[in-house]
Amino acid sequence: MYGEIMAILTGISFALSFVLARKIENEATPIFQNTIRSIVGFITFLIICLSFGIFLEIFSLSIMLILILVISISFTVILGDTAYLQSQKILGPAKALALTTTTPFFTILFAFFFLKRLISIQMIFSGILIGIGVIIITRGESNNLNNRDPFFFQSQQYNNQRDLNKTHLPKTIKGTLLALITAISWAIGIALTDYSINQVDYILNLGILSTMIAMMVRFLFASISLSIIAVIEGTRTPIPKNRNTWIILLISAILSYSIGSIFFGEAVHIAGATFMSLISTAMPLFTIPFSYAINKEKISMKGFSGVIITLIGVLLLFI
Repeated sequence: MYGEIMAILTGISFALSFVLARKIENEATPIFQNTIRSIVGFITFLIICLSFGIFLEIFSLSIMLILILVISISFTVILGDTAYLQSQKILGPAKALALTTTTPFFTILFAFFFLKRLISIQMIFSGILIGIGVIIITRGESNNLNNRDPFFFQSQQYNNQRDLNKTHLPKTIKGTLLALITAISWAIGIALTDYSINQVDYILNLGILSTMIAMMVRFLFASISLSIIAVIEGTRTPIPKNRNTWIILLISAILSYSIGSIFFGEAVHIAGATFMSLISTAMPLFTIPFSYAINKEKISMKGFSGVIITLIGVLLLFI
C-alpha cells in the first residue's frame, strides 16, 4: 500500500507542477524551466544526503550503475519532461498529458521487442482504443484553437477557415508528436529507474535513503546537462526578470523535482515501473481540475471523451 500511495502522490505533484508551468510558458522556455527544476532537485537531494551523512556512499556505486542512473534521467527529465513542456505549450496541459497516457502501452511494446514477451489480443484492443483517443484529442484541440487563444487570432488576417486550419494544423500535429515522444521517453526512463534504484538499494541497503542517493546522482547529471543547453539557448532567449515568474517556477520545481521525485523514486522502487506507469495514466484526471482552478482552462466534451477513451485503452492492459 505504501508504494501505491507514493505513486498517487507522484501523479498529483507532477500534475500540479505542470499546470503551474503553463502560467509562465511565455516568460520561461521549457529548457530554462527544466534547468531550474533540475538544479532545485539536485540541491534538495544533496542537502538530504549531507544531512544523513550518506553522501560518500555514492562512491560505492559502480560506473555502470551510475551510467544507468544517468540514462534513466536523460529519458525522464532531459528528453521526456522537456518535450512535455513544449507539447503543453501547444496543446494545453490536459490534452498534452492525456496523450502521454500511452506510456504503459509503449512499456509493453518494449517488453515485446527487447524481452520477447508475447502481445495479446487484449493489447491489440488497447492499442486501438488509445489510437482513437489520441485522434479525438488532437482533432478536438485543432477545432478549439480559436477559442483558446482569441487575442492571437484577432491580430492575424485569414481569408477563411480553411486558411486558419492550414496554418495551425501542423502546430497541433507537432504538439501531438512531442507528447508521444514524451510517452516513449517516460516509458524507457521509468523502466530504467525501476532497475537502477533497486540496484542502488541492493548495494547500499539503506531503504529510502538509497533512493535519495540515486536521485542525487540523477539530478546532478540533469542539472549540468540542461544548464549547458540553457546557456546556449540564452543567447537567443532572455532570462525571465519578473519576480512572480520566478516564484511560480520555484514552486513548480519543488512540487516536481523535490517532493514529486521523492514520491516517484519510492513508488518505482516499491510498487514497480508497471504500476507507476498505470498511475501516470490518471494524471489527466488531476490536471483537468487544476487547469480550471489555476488557469481557467476548460476542456471540450470532445477532448474529454478522448481522455476517457485513452484511459480505458490503457487500463485494459492491466485488467
